[in-house]
Amino acid sequence: MKQYKPYQKILICILPFVSAVLFYFISIFVLKYITFPECPSFRFLHIYCPGCGMTRAAAALIHGDILLSLRQNLMLVLEIIIFAVYYLEFAIRAFGKPVRFPIHNIKLLYVFLAFLAIYSIARNFVPAIAPI
Repeated sequence: MKQYKPYQKILICILPFVSAVLFYFISIFVLKYITFPECPSFRFLHIYCPGCGMTRAAAALIHGDILLSLRQNLMLVLEIIIFAVYYLEFAIRAFGKPVRFPIHNIKLLYVFLAFLAIYSIARNFVPAIAPI
């Protein structure tokens, strides 16, 4: 296991928060001054793709509306949670604790991919989970 120096451990703890603040301000700028094109899948086929509503979900999350973000696209919040778990595991390992979360299980990956496929199909037929 790699040993990190004390200043590297401090960077491991501080860097995600600095990155999140920087991402927040860049996102506010992008959402205010840049317009995104309509999803080609929805425009031409009238079918929601797995990513439809992701930009609106990110915008809602930036403005603090978690429920609207979940309504627009559930996958964004799930991806953030998965990223946070991977980072937490990395940070704990950096401090010398041998830990391995069950997120590395291949069965969990298959469950996640199956959920993604079912969610992507269901949001085209169930208006309650379709993006607004």
